[in-house]
Amino acid sequence: MKSKKVKRFFLYAGVVLIVVWTLAPVVWLFISSISPHKELLDTSQWLPENPTLKNYVTFFNLSTHTGESFLSALRNSIIIATSVTIICLAASTLAAYALARLEFKGKKFLVVSMLSTRMLPTVALIIPFFVLVVYYVGSFVQLYDTRINLIILYTSFILGFDIWIMRGYLMSIPKELEEAGLIDGLNRWGVLFKIILPLSAPGLVATGIFSFLLAWNEFLLALIFTKSNQSITLTLFIQELGSQYTTSWEQVSAAGFIAILPPVILALLFQKFIIKGLTAGSVKG
Repeated sequence: MKSKKVKRFFLYAGVVLIVVWTLAPVVWLFISSISPHKELLDTSQWLPENPTLKNYVTFFNLSTHTGESFLSALRNSIIIATSVTIICLAASTLAAYALARLEFKGKKFLVVSMLSTRMLPTVALIIPFFVLVVYYVGSFVQLYDTRINLIILYTSFILGFDIWIMRGYLMSIPKELEEAGLIDGLNRWGVLFKIILPLSAPGLVATGIFSFLLAWNEFLLALIFTKSNQSITLTLFIQELGSQYTTSWEQVSAAGFIAILPPVILALLFQKFIIKGLTAGSVKG
């Protein structure tokens, strides 16, 4: 009995330490965002004596250049991340279903190659992508410094990872359900849309959340392939808040805190689906 209490104590203590370790940066980010500049630089105090929401008001004030740039970056990030998520979900579901159920030559190689796209560092592909976008494709259509260009680039990096996750989840669905649907007169498309997709809700949600997070947090591609407010993303906007001589850390903190809210809210809303989707996909993936 005593040993159980000791084990439970260490278990709870470990959980508390992990929670504190995880939330401490977020809490400090929020504290920094509501601190006046002088108090933020004062190392003798942890909490601000005169907390203010001025930094948040500045970002949502369209009459200022900072506010206009922030809202433009926020809008671009939402449009790009949402578009990438929708495209990746649609394409990865079809590809994953084919890789999970159909048999054809080169299938194993194709499965491994899908995942290998995430093994390559982004910086290694910057020059080929830049030459392709600016010189080859650019001679026909202007893609540089556009949201469409970022959507295409993000999708090319994320799609292989999504296919891998969805394939693992689809392989956990019994084939007997599909066979029953085929016997009842459904074709492959009917089986996919009427049987597989409804059963794949947890996997779809988990894949969609990961797609959104990867697109939302992407920095390097946005840094190289954008130059104006027309397509600047939130991650790049936060980086540009720092100037050559001074950095408004309170504004950086406020923008950073706003930037983490959408992913955190999505994760909290769909955490059950995420856990179920990843757990099921890890069994046979």
